[in-house]
Amino acid sequence: MKKFLDDDFLLQTKTARILFHEYAENEPIFDFHNHLSPKEIYEDKPLGNLSNAWLDHDHYKWRAMRAFGIDEGLITGHLNKDGSVKSIEERGGKEAAEKADYERYLSFVKTLEGSIGNPLYHWSHLELKRYFGITEPLTEQNALKIWNKCNELLLKDDYTPRKLLLKMGVRELCTTDDPLDSLEWHKKLSLEWKDCKVRPSFRPDAVLNPQNKNFGDYISKLQEMDGRKFKSVKDMILALGRRMDYFKENGSVVSDHSLESDFYLPCDESDVDYSFEKAWIGKSLKDEEIQKYRGYVLVELGKLYAQKGFVMQIHLGALRDNNSLMKEQSGINIGEDSLNDFSFISELGSVLNAIYSAEPGAKTILYNLNPKDNEALATMAANFRNCQFGPAWWFNDHKDGIEEQIRVYSRTSVLRCYVGMLTDSRSFLSYPRHEYFRRILCNYIGNLVENGEYPWQKEVLGKIVKDISCKNAEDFFLKKI
Repeated sequence: MKKFLDDDFLLQTKTARILFHEYAENEPIFDFHNHLSPKEIYEDKPLGNLSNAWLDHDHYKWRAMRAFGIDEGLITGHLNKDGSVKSIEERGGKEAAEKADYERYLSFVKTLEGSIGNPLYHWSHLELKRYFGITEPLTEQNALKIWNKCNELLLKDDYTPRKLLLKMGVRELCTTDDPLDSLEWHKKLSLEWKDCKVRPSFRPDAVLNPQNKNFGDYISKLQEMDGRKFKSVKDMILALGRRMDYFKENGSVVSDHSLESDFYLPCDESDVDYSFEKAWIGKSLKDEEIQKYRGYVLVELGKLYAQKGFVMQIHLGALRDNNSLMKEQSGINIGEDSLNDFSFISELGSVLNAIYSAEPGAKTILYNLNPKDNEALATMAANFRNCQFGPAWWFNDHKDGIEEQIRVYSRTSVLRCYVGMLTDSRSFLSYPRHEYFRRILCNYIGNLVENGEYPWQKEVLGKIVKDISCKNAEDFFLKKI
């Protein structure tokens, strides 16, 4: 019986062990998509206790705790409705907060013990091992001992956000930011911290959702920030282009979109202008009008991204905030999400075709949440130069999902070109996920070699896994075509 989480964890063959330990293990990290706070990175304050570090922002853990029947007060009761963490005073003082934090942590420990096969079990133990040197499985029996050891370390100067990033070898990371963001914290970081490049990502979801009740206010704010009157949807697009320039000046190389329902129909610009004006003044749009508007804006933004050297990320298929009562009580992004199931491939093909026909140098990376769409999305990506089938995302980010995503990528494209892994996380303790991915990648290749399905060419394969670990992402996002 193999020992849990030993040095050869997930590495089933000699070939896999060589590839991981000699080539992939110590490669730096280029994290091209996450939800870390640039403000927290800049301020570089201690994370607090292990409950704060693990549970304050992690909806993966919250979701598991709910499934285990933990009271919501121990899951999101420490949060304000806007997602910020309540102050010590709001939580009844220091003693009450500490007691509640330990109870919350212990509730997660109980949840984790029963989470056999859930990636949280692997992630959490990799985090304990890599950040805190803890190699024993976390249980109710040793929970207090591990709590005390981790909390003692979290007080040290080398456990602040910046030090934790450097500890994991993070060379660059891309946060997720609204076009109206001042990028204040990115600017300060670029001046004061040279060890890791913190880049903003351009995420204009607000302009693609004209049915949202806040759409009109958002467009008015964009117009005010731009200082030019919008007479058409084209004026709004041009204003977003100027915001892209501002983001690029502050290090941005990537945009991001989340598409969760139909997003394309052929249209005339005059139709889109009419829909834009209606939505701006708060009138409802028909589904057909929304699709035409979204498709037009997506294509125009895609062209601008290509012209300005941005990679366009497209996330497809989330069904968010399904529990309306929980949303009302605790806000959005609390783990009440699931896979969506809508037929988007032909719409995506139309959007990509329009972008690449106008801008052949475009770069895009595509992510699907529903695994049934793996083959369709991968083959769609392969239709366009510099279009990547992205790494396993969210509900696919587990051992089986990563393995299947690699298999699909391998049989529909050229594995050597794969851009590797990202964290997609709000937690500073999530970077061992890159190690998790690298182990799975090396094991996949190792099995092919030892099954006689690919020759043992050490240097060739070593370079491939080394490049997938970091260099391919750096080249894809930073190098001009």
